[in-house]
Amino acid sequence: MNNEEAKLILQAYRADGQDASDPRFREALEQAQRDPDLARWFANEQTLDARIGAKLRKSTPVPADLKAQLLAQRKIVRPAIWWQRPSARYAMAAGFALFATIAGWFGFVHEGAIEARGNTFADYRDAMADFTGNKLKRLEFRTRDVAEAKRWLAEKGSIAELTLPKGLEGKPSFGCRVLEWQGKKVSLVCFELANRKVVHLLTVDSSIFEHAPGESPEFKQAVDVAMASWSRSGKTYVLTSKRADESELKNLF
Repeated sequence: MNNEEAKLILQAYRADGQDASDPRFREALEQAQRDPDLARWFANEQTLDARIGAKLRKSTPVPADLKAQLLAQRKIVRPAIWWQRPSARYAMAAGFALFATIAGWFGFVHEGAIEARGNTFADYRDAMADFTGNKLKRLEFRTRDVAEAKRWLAEKGSIAELTLPKGLEGKPSFGCRVLEWQGKKVSLVCFELANRKVVHLLTVDSSIFEHAPGESPEFKQAVDVAMASWSRSGKTYVLTSKRADESELKNLF
């Protein structure tokens, strides 16, 4: 496990330590103990999570009578407008507080837009391999459930109907995020293989390429990233991994 893979896993680690005994996190924690740079990153990540949690608890305290208010809502025959409901107001306030906190600390930057050095499929594939292999720092939605990842992608207006290689069916995810390539949304879902290696699946509409790959997967091994690419049902897929090699990607099909 390298540092980038460890970071991807440790982003989901809860600050109260209840995940410490989970084997999925144990290897990443051990990596942090061995590497001072990763240890500093993890300490900052935990501090940030604690600050965000404290900020939310302070700015949006749970009302003492919240339960009574929610139960009272059940007695109203005519439903209130959704944003007027107490529970919705508290959720909206929490969301705005979280956004304001993060935006205030870091500034709002659209880091999902991938620089386009060309408009061919090869340009896209190489840029996505470079991003997932060397620049991916954070997922927007963390979940082990691929179905939940698909629902989140659909809510964001990105591609959610994915045709997975047989070797990825049933595999857990680390989460997902939405990227952008030449104004088009790209869905990114990260998967964990049985040997704890991480693979990244990127999906985009095939129509953005003049020459998209065919249905049979094409494989390429760059200096430090293995890639597989194919198209199916109007979607173009790129599968990348910095830890798994080309032969391991082939075994997924």
